[in-house]
Amino acid sequence: MSISEEYKRQASFRNWESYLNILPLKHNNLILDLGCGIGTVTKLLSEKANNVIGIDNNAELLEVAYQINLNDKINYLQGNLNDLDSAELPLADGIWCSFAVAYFPDFGPVLQTWKKLLKPGGWLALVEMSGLYNHEPLSDATVKIFRDYYLQQRMKNMYDFEMGTRLRGFLEAAEFIITHEEDKPDPELSFSGPAAPHIIEAWENRFERMYKFREHVGESTFQLIKREFINSLQDKNHVSKTIVKYIVAQKD
Repeated sequence: MSISEEYKRQASFRNWESYLNILPLKHNNLILDLGCGIGTVTKLLSEKANNVIGIDNNAELLEVAYQINLNDKINYLQGNLNDLDSAELPLADGIWCSFAVAYFPDFGPVLQTWKKLLKPGGWLALVEMSGLYNHEPLSDATVKIFRDYYLQQRMKNMYDFEMGTRLRGFLEAAEFIITHEEDKPDPELSFSGPAAPHIIEAWENRFERMYKFREHVGESTFQLIKREFINSLQDKNHVSKTIVKYIVAQKD
């Protein structure tokens, strides 16, 4: 399954309307969707605002977005989210970013760049998770391997698996005013009890894309951890401690 096909499936797990209903969206707004992927939320935003720009660095995902989520209210641009100064974007009424901030462990400078793209009083909505693999039951050895991997990826400035719980600190340091914050339930990421078959399949596909983790632990250990994790998801006592954080803040 390609990454774009996997993103299409994942979109069905998110109740995006429950997120967007929080936002002060108006028809005359210009909204930036940073890390737009295949444009699922971009399209939903365009149903509430007349001008939406989706930006992503992945050409394959943008091509899918053009094919399935394009209308006369949407423009798509390919670009690096940590280097938007050169994009010459118009000032926006709001910025949306879901599941992309974790790719910038040193988020402070990136956030300052994004802040410059907002009009005074503009809003920033962020969705990010903490503890993607924080599920039970798992052995102590597997929990330690995941924690060590979290730390390694963060220290290499590759990915922050705990970014969801760090968002408030970054926003406050950048002098944003936080207007909404909640932990969202999620049928794929944050749930208790045994997972449904289609959720199990989604996680199996996710493991197949975990190239860096596979390299980190080695093939034999990777296969053991994958089997243990999938068994945990199917366990009647399964509990996910993953946090899906949704936070909205306003530029002063």
